[in-house]
Amino acid sequence: MPPYIKKARVIEEGFNRDAVLPYDLTVDDIKNTIKDTHEFLYEINKFLVSKNYERLEEFMLANAFAGFISEVIVRNLVKYSKKLGRNKKVGGYPDLIPRGKYPNDSVLRGKGVEVKASKQRGGWQGHNPEEGWIIIFRYETDVETEPKEKRSPTEIVEVLAAKLTRKDWSFSGRDESSRRTITASIVEKGMQKLRANRIYLKPRNHSIKKWM
Repeated sequence: MPPYIKKARVIEEGFNRDAVLPYDLTVDDIKNTIKDTHEFLYEINKFLVSKNYERLEEFMLANAFAGFISEVIVRNLVKYSKKLGRNKKVGGYPDLIPRGKYPNDSVLRGKGVEVKASKQRGGWQGHNPEEGWIIIFRYETDVETEPKEKRSPTEIVEVLAAKLTRKDWSFSGRDESSRRTITASIVEKGMQKLRANRIYLKPRNHSIKKWM
């Protein structure tokens, strides 16, 4: 089987068992979520390639793929969480909310855990500066290697978590003539909080020190 439709691995030694997580989430919940996400990508890409389509990574725009991966992660994490369910409100914040806390498990602005999947190593953004827990799942995807059959499978390589305040964000508005999307970005102080509570870091050559 060509590398680009092989299943990405999860390296046990890459997990920080001392990481702090909210709402009784565990490191094993994160590990199982990563495994299930890798499994999902493997199965769907195996099917697409068997039908002479490109992998999902090549088929979708990069920002759409990131949003798709975020949704897959949310749904997988819900399977393992003892207390958190998916926020059913379209456009609601955060992605994960305590089960039974809000009517119909739906809230526009509530308490819980926001989930973000991104290729970026930092400078993560949202639509608003929000106060609360966020978990970042950083992934790597190869859509450039030629021939494409030698491309590596997409995999989650780092997971960070922190409880951020509004001061951990910068906000960029827009004037009335602009069509630019309103965004908020995590500032350096917020980045330090996230990196101080790393849950997973894929070891390179099975040595975390070589990867950092």
